[in-house]
Amino acid sequence: MKHHASSSSVVAALGLCAALLSGCATPVAKPAFYPNAHYQQMGPAQAQADAQACSELARQSEVGAVNKIDAGRAAAAGAAGVGTAGVVGSLLSGHKPDLKNIAAGAAAIGAGGAAATAAGQSIGGSGMYRQFVQQCLGERGYQVIGWH
Repeated sequence: MKHHASSSSVVAALGLCAALLSGCATPVAKPAFYPNAHYQQMGPAQAQADAQACSELARQSEVGAVNKIDAGRAAAAGAAGVGTAGVVGSLLSGHKPDLKNIAAGAAAIGAGGAAATAAGQSIGGSGMYRQFVQQCLGERGYQVIGWH
């Protein structure tokens, strides 16, 4: 009975990790503008509105589709890693691996990782996404010097 309780604890801990991973993706990366003449003329509020418009264009483009594929691959890799770690951890602790609970934990981590990866990439984590937004803003007269 003690073994069952500890397996449930592991699944609960893995679920908590998945939730934390999802939460980590919430900050939105934003472009940092060089205060050139166009930026000064438009002002920071308009620059952010233009950045939002460019961001939306990136999400609707092929860049958004590429990010979804990358998010799925990252989630699968994360779930496989968690599953392997669960089996190895059980064996090292002298217990028979409880594959049902390990699989549930891996699925939870995979789902959390997918959410975190998709959010991070579609909102500013992907290099291709950032390049798209920078190009769009450059065509509007802005100079992006980095991301924050």
